[in-house]
Order: sequence, then C-alpha cells, then structure tokens
Amino acid sequence: MHESYFYYANCSTRERNMGIYISDQNVGNNARSTRQNPGGGRRGFECQEERDYYPYWHPTPWKDIVVYTDELSNCEMYMSESQNVMDKNLCSDAQYNNEQECKSNGGSWDVYPAWGIDAPQCLPAHFGRDNHLGNVAETDKDGNPVTAFFDWTVPNDVTPKAVLRLRYNISTADFPGWTTDSTSNGESAPLKNDPYIDVSPDVEKFGIFNVSLAVDTDQFFRTFQDRTHTFEIRKLPGGSGFPVDGARIFNLNVRGKRGNIVQTYPSTEYDFVPTDLALRTGDWVHFQWTGCDTNPANNDGEGTASTDRSNIVQIGSLGHSTPMLNPDDFKSKWLFLDEEVRFRFANLDQSNCLTYEQLLEKHGAVNNNFEQDVQNCMKLNAAEPYFDGGLIQMNRAGNFYYMSSRNNNFSNRGQKAQINVSTLVPTWSIVVLSVGGALFAAAIILVILKVASASNPTLASYFG
Repeated sequence: MHESYFYYANCSTRERNMGIYISDQNVGNNARSTRQNPGGGRRGFECQEERDYYPYWHPTPWKDIVVYTDELSNCEMYMSESQNVMDKNLCSDAQYNNEQECKSNGGSWDVYPAWGIDAPQCLPAHFGRDNHLGNVAETDKDGNPVTAFFDWTVPNDVTPKAVLRLRYNISTADFPGWTTDSTSNGESAPLKNDPYIDVSPDVEKFGIFNVSLAVDTDQFFRTFQDRTHTFEIRKLPGGSGFPVDGARIFNLNVRGKRGNIVQTYPSTEYDFVPTDLALRTGDWVHFQWTGCDTNPANNDGEGTASTDRSNIVQIGSLGHSTPMLNPDDFKSKWLFLDEEVRFRFANLDQSNCLTYEQLLEKHGAVNNNFEQDVQNCMKLNAAEPYFDGGLIQMNRAGNFYYMSSRNNNFSNRGQKAQINVSTLVPTWSIVVLSVGGALFAAAIILVILKVASASNPTLASYFG
C-alpha cells in the first residue's frame, strides 16, 4: 500500500474522466474504473485512472524520473505536464473532476504545487522482442544482447522508505490513440471485442469470407507496472573510515531468481551485478543484496525450498568452482585482507548452526531433510534474506574473483563475478608529468640547436 487511504478514497469518490476512449467496455463512473479495469478492482490504495494514464491531470504521490517513447514528438508534453514542474488541481468536493463543475457546485479548485524538481528526461525507447523484458535488439561488441538501462542520479531526499515504479504502455497502430476519445465509444468504437472482419477481395467471385480476431478491447492500449520493491535512501556515513564527499561509491548487488533457466524466464538465474566491476584504488564498494522466501516451491536450487540466499567466497579465477583455502598461498589475491570480513561474507552472520556431524546424527544421512534443515548454515539456511556487508574501500590493485557457494551447480548455474582494481595516476600528476615532459623535450631541442648554432652563423644570429 504505497499510497494513502485518503488518496484512494478521493479517487473512489471522484467522477472519472468522461472524455476518455473506453471502446465498448462497460466502465464504472468513478476514477477507480478505466477501460483496462472496468470493474474498478482495487490494488493497494492506488488510483487506477492515474495508473493507466500519463501525464495525469490530478495530483499524485509519484515523482517522475524518465520517459522512454517511440514518439519523441510527445516529449515536450510529457516533460511540461509532469507534476515535477506543473501544479496540479483537485476539487475540495472530491466528486468533481474539473474546475467548472467544481466551482459551479460550491467547491474550490485547490492547487497542489509542483514537486519543484527537474522535469523527467524523455528518451527514445529501445526496440525489444515481446516478452524479452529488458533485453533489447541492440548487441554489444561481442554480439551479446544489450540490457536496457537508465543511469539514475539518486536524489538527496533521505527517506526511510521509497518505491520505484516502472510502467510501460503497449499501444496499437490500428487507430490513433492520442486523438481517439469518448466520441468513439460504444457502437462507434473502431475495434470491438472478438470481431469477425470481412477480408473478401471480391464478394461476387469468392463470396463473403470473415476472419476471426482474438481482441479484448480492454487490452488494446494497455499499461503494465511493477512497483514491488521498496528501498531506502540513506545519508552517507560520516566520521573516520568512511567516504568523504566526492568519493566514488559503487553498489554491488544480486539479481535473478531461484530456479533453472526455464523456471526463471523471463528473469534470469542468480547473478552478481555488476558481474565485471572496474574500479580505481581508493574507490568504495557497498556490498548488499536482498533474498526472498517466497520463490515457487518447486524451483530448482540449493538450501531450504522457496528461499534464495547469496554469499561471497573467493575463487582463483572464473574457471574455478571451489573456494580459495590457504591464505598464505593466495595472500596477494585476497579481496578482503581481514579474515573476519571474509568469514562474515561467507557466513552471512548466521547463528544457531549445527555442524556437519550434528546434522548427520540428526537426519541419519545427507538427504533432503539434511539439506532443508534451517540450522544447516553450510547451505546458508539460517541467514536473513537481506545482507548488508557495508562500505569497503578498495586499496589494493589486482583482479579478484568470487562466487556464491550456494548457487553454483556446475553446467547448470554459476553465480560468479570479478572486481578489477587498477592504480591510476591522479589528474594533477598527469598534468605535472605532461608539463615536465614538455619542458624536458624543449630543453633537449634547445641544446641541439645551441650546439648546431656554434658551427652555423645563421643559427648563431638567433641563439647568440
């Protein structure tokens, strides 16, 4: 329930926008009901009309970040009518949805100020195949599919809870969406449910021939959304041992889902993100990720059914599938020199654990009960879903390889990644070296010319 009850109650009372195209759908009269949701079904405290249409004409609790569209001619409208920059209005008598009716019935047309932040960016949409959510038609230099992404600068609004809402609209080119309005409702609808359409080229020659189309008019022009995860925007820690303003901080997370490649589609199996993180010495990494306890019960994976957990243990290379063991042999390769940190990232702060021998005694053998036991910390079963490894500064150059011990099943699944830390010469050093090099080169040239001028009268006139 991301919105307030007041917001939902106002939506339930307010008359819907009667100028909107609803095709041949039997739509209710309040703003909960839309062509896509004719019966006004409730999801949390959202207002269905606001969810299905953008930009919305009344105030919303949402702040806009970016709009991707294949109709860039609409960008000016998207940006200028966003509540980021435009005041919105609401009638004091909640039932009225426009200024004229509001005021003529004794209400006040109240102003809800704009958020006072930048207008959302408006960018060309990537082309992608149906149901390849996020994977677009472009490929990288190696021919791999590119994942659509947006670099978002997180605002400084420190908040204990925030929600990211992703909405996407699928439209049809069979009739113009932006100019089709309520005058095309009912019998005038350009497309009706499950139509039979005459495609006969010549009735006298071939007779009448209709084709049947599977059409739901509540789905032609449809908005989908995902707003399932909350997050926090936290103030940067201060004091000794923490980043100063301007430091580079990278977030290292986990994406994906429990299961094999078929069970996780269109998501992916577990993966660290970024899988190949390039850093400079002095950069910071915030190691944190979120697991889940409500995966489908039959999905493949290790540990307690329906759960996912991820840890970090180091490996000698991406070709290895067993952890590095001897600190002395691999000291130059350790990502975390502190052995307590290494243990914590492997163990995930688990407690009340049983040893291998105790689990054998309890279950009699390494069987399903042994694997599923909540005290089997070797499978990370006692770990909490969320792990916050904190901010760690990368002070040593090198290539560091790691994996999750739980989510590697050779030839089936592999949750591996690498961090590359390089030592770069600071900008001021580059400037000094460049100037010094130029002066050194100039000095050599002057010496050569001076020597040459000693035997050449013409040059001598220039250099004395």
